[in-house]
Amino acid sequence: MSVIPSQMSLANLMTTSLNQYQSQLAQVEQKLTSGNNISQPSNDPVGVANLINVNASLSSYKQYAKNITDGQTVASLANASMTQAVSVVQKISSVLVQAGGPGVTQSNANGIASQLQGLEQSLLGVANTTYLGQAIFAGTSGSPLAYSTSSTGAVSYIGNTQQPTVAAAPNVELPTSITNPFGASSSGGGGIFGAINQAISDLKSGNIKTAAGTDLKAVQQQLSTLENQAAQAGVNDAQFQVMSNQVTGAVTQATNEVGSIQNVNTAKLATQYQQELNNYQVALYATSQLNQPTLAHYL
Repeated sequence: MSVIPSQMSLANLMTTSLNQYQSQLAQVEQKLTSGNNISQPSNDPVGVANLINVNASLSSYKQYAKNITDGQTVASLANASMTQAVSVVQKISSVLVQAGGPGVTQSNANGIASQLQGLEQSLLGVANTTYLGQAIFAGTSGSPLAYSTSSTGAVSYIGNTQQPTVAAAPNVELPTSITNPFGASSSGGGGIFGAINQAISDLKSGNIKTAAGTDLKAVQQQLSTLENQAAQAGVNDAQFQVMSNQVTGAVTQATNEVGSIQNVNTAKLATQYQQELNNYQVALYATSQLNQPTLAHYL
């Protein structure tokens, strides 16, 4: 035996459907107005969880991008400074070669020594290159100087031995500079400055042949070491460019993922809105017809 629903039960059912369609229509309208798929967590718990995760990744990649930008500034400065340092030492080597020429007098030797002193001061200026007030070749010490000169002219390294790095990606640290690339000891002497000062001392004291022989060889050996350090500075600089491209791509991808979760597809949502509106209008009409009084109400 079939049960025929009463007019009241039909009315309640139609009213429930009408309210449901009205709620769905309001949600679509809200999305179209705000441009966001998710206005509150209850709308889409899974979407909210995904959005939180992707936003966290995006925030991390943006921080890595900033680290890379800051680090590359220092790495590029270190690269340029090392290139300049190599050029200065090449000039020093060329000047010192003159001491081996025929007929070099003590007066000539003193003149060569004077030139070397001027070039050494230029080299010391490069060695103490700073960024934001900190010497870039002083490790992580934060010192305004990497090298200092004593009253005797000996050059000492006053930084530390830790290489400065920045976080460029998960588990990836890139070096921004080189620690003590000029090879001076903390007690004074050694490295390229030690070789230059020895040549200056020998020239001034009349040991011209020693300056033109042993000292020149020492300067050239230090030049070779400095060129290797300069090459490493170039590699460091290039690594930042590679990582910059990769992290920029990751930022773009994460940004697109956030958009795909958060931002509405206007064309698709407009179609959905029209469907919801049609459903609501049909339900509204049906409900209005059901609620109209009939002759049975008066019998």
